[in-house]
Order: sequence, then structure tokens, then C-alpha cells
Amino acid sequence: MKIHVAAAAVSVATIGTLLLTTGPASAHTYDGKDPYRTGCANSKVYTGKKASLSNEIDDTLGTIRLYYSRRCGTNWGEVTVPKNATGHITVFTSSKNISFTYRAGNGGHHWGDMVYAPSGVCAQATGSVTIGIGRVNKGSGTTGKACG
Repeated sequence: MKIHVAAAAVSVATIGTLLLTTGPASAHTYDGKDPYRTGCANSKVYTGKKASLSNEIDDTLGTIRLYYSRRCGTNWGEVTVPKNATGHITVFTSSKNISFTYRAGNGGHHWGDMVYAPSGVCAQATGSVTIGIGRVNKGSGTTGKACG
């Protein structure tokens, strides 16, 4: 019985070490950063990928667009929604995702944080919007993939 407990303790310690060593290595310095504050948006290019933020009866409550920074090799999503709307923007690749929560204001124009996706890496953005109480006042949508 003591042998099993010792083996389990070693296995947990080994797993913990693996998680600690592999987690931070995948992050890039631009991951989770604001594209406008970093200056990455100065070289932004619209990828041509967008989606409507639609509710369950297919009313459009906003739009999400996927952008790419040529200088920084990053992607992020930007939404256009009513100025009283709240929601989330997530940009993701096959290996990671970065989420951002926006609040009402800013004229209804909000952007999420960046994910590093250099040439050859595909990215997408998903967004949600809430403009009141009830399911018809909530919408979501996901852009197509853009591969840098």
C-alpha cells in the first residue's frame, strides 16, 4: 500500500513539473496585449474575415472583424455594437486563445487583446454581445480563419 502512495506522489510531482515548464514557454510577449497601446495596430490589415453577432432568431446585433498586424505578427478581433452593449472578444489559434471583456461605451467600437500568430499560423475571432435582458438581446458570431 505504501508503494502505491509513493508512486502516486511521484507522478503528481512529475505532472506538476511538466505543467510548470510547458505553460509559460508557449506565451509570446504580444499575447494578451492591447494592439493600440503597443503600436501594433499602426500596421493593421483587415483580413477580410468578419461575422455578424446574431441572436437566436438571426437578428444582427453587431459585427466582429479579424485584424492582423504585419509588424507584430499578431491577430485580434474588433466589434461594432450598440454603444450600450457589453460582451466578450476572443481571438484564437489552434494552440491558444486570448479573451477580452468589453463594457458599454466607446461609441460601440471595441477591440480585444492580441494573440501572436506569425506567418503560417491561422487565427479566428469570436465575439458576443448583450444589449439587454432576454435571449433575443444576446448574440454571438465567429469569423472565418485567416492564415498569415
